[in-house]
Amino acid sequence: MSAISLVGGTLITPHETKANSITCVDGKIAAIGQAQGSGRNNQSEISELKTIDVSGCYVTPGLIDIQVNGGPSCNFWGDPTIEQVQALSADMLKAGVTTILPTLITDDISHIRKNIEFLKSIGVGKSAALKSLPIYMPGIHLEGPCLSKARPGVHPPQHIQPLTVEILAELVDNSVILMTLAPEEDPEGEALAFLRKNKIFPSLGHSNATLEQANTAFDRGVELVTHLFNAMPPLHHRAPGAVTAALLDDRVRCAVIADGKHLDKNAVKLVFKVKGADKVVLVTDAAFIGTTGGDLVGSSITLSEAVLNLVHWQIATFAQAILMATYNAALSIGLDDQIGQLAVGKRADLVVWDQSTLVIRHVVANGSLAYSSE
Repeated sequence: MSAISLVGGTLITPHETKANSITCVDGKIAAIGQAQGSGRNNQSEISELKTIDVSGCYVTPGLIDIQVNGGPSCNFWGDPTIEQVQALSADMLKAGVTTILPTLITDDISHIRKNIEFLKSIGVGKSAALKSLPIYMPGIHLEGPCLSKARPGVHPPQHIQPLTVEILAELVDNSVILMTLAPEEDPEGEALAFLRKNKIFPSLGHSNATLEQANTAFDRGVELVTHLFNAMPPLHHRAPGAVTAALLDDRVRCAVIADGKHLDKNAVKLVFKVKGADKVVLVTDAAFIGTTGGDLVGSSITLSEAVLNLVHWQIATFAQAILMATYNAALSIGLDDQIGQLAVGKRADLVVWDQSTLVIRHVVANGSLAYSSE
């Protein structure tokens, strides 16, 4: 089996920062600060060892983007092909993103199901083992169609569906890991219970919920808010709604799009100051159209750019921004036992950043060198 060892770098786990080396064997992190070949695999089992000197660099977990609608080379909303997904994967890896959730928005249910089946056919799912794509796609994010008709954003209102068990049973299967919805449309909580029973994480988004309705949803197990502030009532001092509820509830993580367009940098700073680094998840909402036409139809940012924005805006340290783009994202979809941190036994997804410029030098995905600037 092959192995790769990064030596001389500074690891951001992201729970701590320390100078150390890290060795990956057979797609897993095999050793940190130990002799090459130690751990569960000995040197005799390693047929090929690649050693990279990463002195003067940070080594972090691979970035995790739980809301990716596509990019310039791929549109998950349309009729994507495997070639387009491969091109998107290559673009993501160059930006340090090693895990994504392909995101499907509101549409006719038959079209959503068709795209779900396509994604499953290329290996996307909770037990995904993509052989043709080094990027990890453990599941699908359904953003809709069970949203508030008062807060559709770019979602076509004619395809918005009621949030009922019947609609969900027609729509979801075990390839869906995350679903953005308007929980106020489920007053009895039956749909939320159905999702939790089927191990699908609900996220409040495109919602017109009052503070009381949002609090009820959080009590029923909703622990994430999709792109906080966007497609929901604004923060108001006499009518506190879902934004206020999310900011005040310590159980809830808030996903934010830190591109400077969806949110002013001071709004991002407010979220960070109230929630702290542990409860913010950086996402891109990247889309085929994005912000290139001047509108907010998804974004045109990469997750590494979001990380750098928080640093350059002097909102968070690099380590804190990495936490928000890795471990917090993994926690929000229940995959912290696999990804999002540098620890023995975890999936070998790593990003090497130049310490002085924060330029990405290398990306390791599933134990293989997927990108190198050298």
